[in-house]
Amino acid sequence: MIHELRLYAVAPGRMADVHDRFNRHFPALFEKHGVDCVARWQAVAGPDAPRFAYLMAYRDYAHREAVWASFYADAEWWRVRAETNAGHEMVERHDLFFLKPNAAWPALAGAEAAEPVGGLHELVQQQIAPGQNANANVFLHETWLPRVREAGARVLAVWDMAAGAGMQKIVLLYAWPDAAAWHAGRQRLDRDAALQAEFAAQRARHGTALFQRAEVNLLEPAPGATLRAGLGRIA
Repeated sequence: MIHELRLYAVAPGRMADVHDRFNRHFPALFEKHGVDCVARWQAVAGPDAPRFAYLMAYRDYAHREAVWASFYADAEWWRVRAETNAGHEMVERHDLFFLKPNAAWPALAGAEAAEPVGGLHELVQQQIAPGQNANANVFLHETWLPRVREAGARVLAVWDMAAGAGMQKIVLLYAWPDAAAWHAGRQRLDRDAALQAEFAAQRARHGTALFQRAEVNLLEPAPGATLRAGLGRIA
């Protein structure tokens, strides 16, 4: 399966209109055309503010193309678009990414997959050193993710970037209980002596740390949205 992540830079004063479109108009349209929107958020911190994000799940690329061909052929969508834009585009910029599950992300089953997940969510687009994907995956699985969990986060998803800006990336989604827990957890990671020693060893071994710069968005679930732990991916 694949996921599609869309990040929208919203025109000033139009975020409520975006939420209204998703709550009032899109449920029926998405159901009609088979769009499986598994999460949506409003960013509370990060680039391109104000920012809206949503995530969709598909069986494969052919499924994605069929879904959206059907959606865009529907005159009702174009009517809704004109009505809700009200003469001015509510989205000033959109970034689109295709993501595929990384081996470090186990699929959930049953009740665990259906569990609602609230709190503060952290979306990290983590740049990987060129040519170091295999080593980065070992570090991710054996060292980084266990440390993140110890710091207080739930690891919701781990993806490889399949298409989008900056291909050499791992995309991570964490859930923290709240902003205070996120702040304390990040401080713990920054001060982790064993992690610092590991990064120093990577620089000595590879000439660079395996994890390089990252784009981070702090997200809260959009009004009316419920994120399920499985994110549409079920074992």
